[in-house]
Amino acid sequence: MIISRATIFLLFLCASPVIFAARIGLLVVATGKYIDFVEPLISSADRYFCPAHDITYFIFTDGEVPKRNDVVKIDQHRLGWPYDTLMRCGMYATHKNAFMEMDYLFACDSDMKFVDFVRDEILSDRVATQHPGFVGKRGTYETSSYSTACIHPYEGKHYFAGGFHGGSRDEFIKLATTMLNNITIDLENNLVAIWHDESHLNRYFIDNPPTKILSPSYCYPESWQLPYQQRLLALDKNHTEIRQ
Repeated sequence: MIISRATIFLLFLCASPVIFAARIGLLVVATGKYIDFVEPLISSADRYFCPAHDITYFIFTDGEVPKRNDVVKIDQHRLGWPYDTLMRCGMYATHKNAFMEMDYLFACDSDMKFVDFVRDEILSDRVATQHPGFVGKRGTYETSSYSTACIHPYEGKHYFAGGFHGGSRDEFIKLATTMLNNITIDLENNLVAIWHDESHLNRYFIDNPPTKILSPSYCYPESWQLPYQQRLLALDKNHTEIRQ
């Protein structure tokens, strides 16, 4: 039996005496073949992603999106690798006016799938997710002093994944705008950080520490075995085939 988001919301209301229904935007970049992941992602989010709140899906794509009132298509052509990833923050910053009615914004890779409930524990001003490959480690930061994403040996405690992050609307827009400015400076100097936007995200969170750090449960590689509850899976895929 398929349970609708409205039914889940009503059940949650009955079980909870006081609810603040926030407006949450889930931002997904899905150009080229990545559009194939969007409908399964939305379907899983309908069931598991913040069911007590009002969700709007903002899909940046050159493809077709589900015809629904809660799905907003933002036209975005392919930029090619690695710019489809590197310039995601630019897409968010450029279209910030589309998000003005939202209370919170979360950026999510398109090739993800919710498999368990994600609720109010994620709602905070600046939300980062620990990278599953570098828990308790510094990780593979950008180390070139020529890059605005550079993180020095005396900096850094956590390494954060680019696959899921967010926060309150104004803080998220500040993050996206700052990252875009830094990436633009790098590109003007013919530089691309080692892990693209993720490198710049880690630099940002050193300068502006997260108010909430999520475990790898929220960016859990599908085929890995980790001591965390699976909540948001990063699906296995052939990167080369999808990027062609």
